Order: sequence, then C-alpha cells, then structure tokens
Amino acid sequence: MFNSSDIAKDRVSGLIGRLLAPVAIVVLIALAAVLSLIWVAARGQDEVAKQDSANLMRAVTEGIERDLGQLVYDYSWWDQAVLNLLVQPNREWAGDNIGNYAAETFDVSQTFVVSATDQTLFAFRDGVASRDDAFVFFGSSLTRHIAAARETPMVEPEPIAAFSAREDGVYLVAVSAITPENPTAGQLRYEPRPVLLHAKRISDDLLNLLASRFGFVELELSMTEPLVTRERLPLALRGLDGVPVGWLVWTPPHPGSALFAVVLPWTALGFLLLGILGFVFVRRVMWTARKLEEDARALAEKDHQLAQTSKLAVLGEMAAGVVHELNQPLNIIRMAADSTQTLLRQHGDATDTDRLSEQLTVIGGQTRRMAETIQSMRIFSRDDYGRKSAFDPVRATNQVLSWLRPELAERAIVVTFQAPAECGRIFGEPARFEQVIVNLILNARDAIQRPRDGQPSREGEIRVEISDDKSRDLVRVVVHDNGGGIAEENLGRLFDPFFTTKAPGDGTGLGLSISYGIVLGMDGELDVANHPEGATFSIELPRVVPKDKSV
Repeated sequence: MFNSSDIAKDRVSGLIGRLLAPVAIVVLIALAAVLSLIWVAARGQDEVAKQDSANLMRAVTEGIERDLGQLVYDYSWWDQAVLNLLVQPNREWAGDNIGNYAAETFDVSQTFVVSATDQTLFAFRDGVASRDDAFVFFGSSLTRHIAAARETPMVEPEPIAAFSAREDGVYLVAVSAITPENPTAGQLRYEPRPVLLHAKRISDDLLNLLASRFGFVELELSMTEPLVTRERLPLALRGLDGVPVGWLVWTPPHPGSALFAVVLPWTALGFLLLGILGFVFVRRVMWTARKLEEDARALAEKDHQLAQTSKLAVLGEMAAGVVHELNQPLNIIRMAADSTQTLLRQHGDATDTDRLSEQLTVIGGQTRRMAETIQSMRIFSRDDYGRKSAFDPVRATNQVLSWLRPELAERAIVVTFQAPAECGRIFGEPARFEQVIVNLILNARDAIQRPRDGQPSREGEIRVEISDDKSRDLVRVVVHDNGGGIAEENLGRLFDPFFTTKAPGDGTGLGLSISYGIVLGMDGELDVANHPEGATFSIELPRVVPKDKSV
C-alpha cells in the first residue's frame, strides 16, 4: 500500500523536478544578462576613461604650449631685455637672465635671439652659450614661425607656438617679437622686428615627467603616424601649418575591463547566490540607475554653465576687438588734426589760424584722451588672471579711477585720490587687485546713494588714500565714504558670502567676500570700520619691491 505521506513526497519531488529545468534556465539567463550588463558597463567605462585620457593629454600639451608662449612673451615685452639684447648686447646678462634661467627653471633646451635681418645674435643650448644658427638648427619651418610673430601688432604682440621636427626629435618652438614696453612712434614704424625664441624638446625625461604626474602609461614619442587601437591612443603634435610632425602615443586606462576580470571568477558563486540576492540586486540596480541619472543631470548642468561661461568669454573678446578697431581711426583723426593745424599756421589768415588752431587743439586733445581711455580698456580686457608679478598699486588704482570717475561724476560723487610720489610694489595679480578696488568703490557708491531716513541729502564723497609704510614693509590702501556707515550688527558679517544689506535684486552679496579672498590670497588683510560720516575699508599688503628697482 502506498502511504499518503509517500504520495505527498512524490508530488513534491515531481514538482521540484518540473521546476528545476525552468529555474535553472531562468538562473542561467539572468546570470548571462547580469554578466552582459556588467560587460557592457565595463566597456562603456573603458570608453569614457579612454576619452578622458585623450582630453587630458590634449589639455596637457596645450598647457605646455601656452606656458612656453607666455614665457617667451614675458621676456620679449621688457625694456631692460630690449636694451641688453639689442641696443647694447650683453652676452653675460643674456646667458644669466634668459638662456640659463629658462633652461634651469622651465627646462628650455634651446634659446635664440634673431635680429631684424635674420642674424642669430645669441644662442643657448641647455642654458650654455652656443654658436648654433637658429635657421640652420630648425630649418625652413622657423621662417614661418618668425614671420608669424613679426606680423603681430607692436602695440600688442602675441607669441607664436607650434611643434617642429628635427632628426633628433620633436621640439615645441615659441617665438615672440621683441617689443619695447613703451614703444616710440619711430619704433612703431620699424619693420621687421627682432625676435626671441624658446624651444622645449619632447625628450624622454619630459615624457617620464608627464607620465608620472598625470598617470599616462607607456607614453612615448612616435615620428610616424600610429594606428588608433583600443590599446594605444595617439595625439598629433602639429606644426604651424597644421601638419603633424610627430605623435604622442600611450596606453589608456581600462578600469572597466580590469573590474570585469576580477568579477569573472566569482560567477560560479553567482549561480548559488543569484536567487537569494536577486531582489537585493534589483533594488541595488534601481538605486544605481537613479544615482547615474542624478549624476547625468548634474553633469548636464555643469555643461550648461560651461557653455554660458564660454559665451561670456566670447563677448569679452568681441568687446576687446571693438576697442582695437576704434583705436585706429582715433589715431588717424589725431594725426589729421595735427597736420591741419600745422598747415593753417603756415598758410592761413592770422585771425582764422588762431581760432581754428584752438579748435584743432581741442580735437587733438580729446582724441588723445579717448585713445588713452581705449588703451586702458584694452589692458583691462587682457586675461591677466594667474599671472602674478610685482606691480605698482598707485598705477593700478589710478587705472580704476580713470574708468569709474565719469560714472561717479554723473551721480554727483566727488572722488579724491592721495598717494606718495614713490610707492613700494606689491606682489599678486594686478587684475584681481583692480577688481578689489572696483568692488570697494562701487560699494561706497551704493552706500552714498542709499536713502537715509531723517538725514539731509549731502554731496557724495569718496576718498582713496595709499600710504607706504617702509618701517613695517606694508602698503596700505584706504577707501573712505560719507555714506552713513554700516550698522554695528552687520560689521562682523560683511565679508560673509551672499550677505548683503541691499534690496533684493540689487546685489548678490559676493563682491566683498570675493575681495576679502583676493586680499587674503595676496597675504594681506581687509578690514572695515565706521567713522563719523561713513565707512572706511582698509587693505594692508606686504611691500615686496621698492618702486625705484626693476623686477
């Protein structure tokens, strides 16, 4: 006889037998799907890492080009260098201050000074004086570099940087026309101009340095165009004509594949754990998907911000271009006015000559004034951020006041400026220092124009004072206003980000906090205090170089 319990067991066994194959198939399919997803994700991660590696290499090479171009530009735009290189050639000075310094500090392998007649005046190889001729050393490609550098305007020369090939390898060559800091009219008409050249060889040491610093694997230089594969990436080093003269080749990272190789041995364990961890895995996948979606949205927002920043940069470049275009006709008007004035004095009636001469004098003076304003705008539009130097705070403050005085005058605000005849220099970025002065003056302007209950209206006044404390090696800049002062409860929070006492929509609360950060970055201090009529902002900065010494 059959026992009922045996029948139940047989039914359970049959049910298990019938379910075993479908469950095994489902498990296999699920495991295959999971492994496929992991493999696809790994390949996708490999592609992202590959693209990031290519972008990083491109940014690194562009940074090297930019830095070498800036270095040769800094030396070519310097009256002392022009004097010692061209007017009174001083080989020892050139070796110490240009050839040897560039080689030791910036790993410059070749330095040449070429005259206006294409004669090599100075040559340095690895900081040591050499008899090499620049054109013999670099060949015909150097002619295009020098011609391009000479074509840049003297009032604003630009360095020309591109790669050049030789038998012993590839060089990054940067050329800049040597230009006096304050060229005379005769020098402006002088063509062609002498040039300064720096070259950096793409050596094994440089490649090893880049590899260790940025994580490039098996980085090497190839003189023949390599094949683009998954395992090796190339980046073309292009000459001035856009033709590649060499290629940097390296192995991109494969984080996804490496991760998959680690995961693969555990697939056997996945057979046992998949059913148990399926629910947890699905939840984890859903959470990861949401996280990836959030990251994607964040990246999209960053891309949008970068696009907006790019638009602002283009607008800045357009403004600088308009300034450049306006400066030329102003010069023509000024020269025409001067020429007409001369002719009238030679041939005109005495009475008419005096009257017309007076008018032409006014025209000439106004055009000169406009040209000076435009020139100051051109200087302000240049990208000086990141370029630190010792500079004169009096000159920088005068520059700011020349921009702001017209607007302040329209608002009936009187600006006075007091500074010593000779002031010690401070170290930092001139454009950022000017930004601090602009923020403080505009803050004073807003305080003066803010309505004050129960107080009669008064003429606005802003006083800017600079003092040079040689005993403490400090330069102090003070901005006073008669805007009624700052509430005592707000003095301690004035430099906090986004704190503002202005009406909504009138300010972001970032101007003073940014100024505080800039001054702090220059090893200085920015303080605020009230006085009987208004507020006083004081800046104390280290005094690094006396005004009567060149830097």
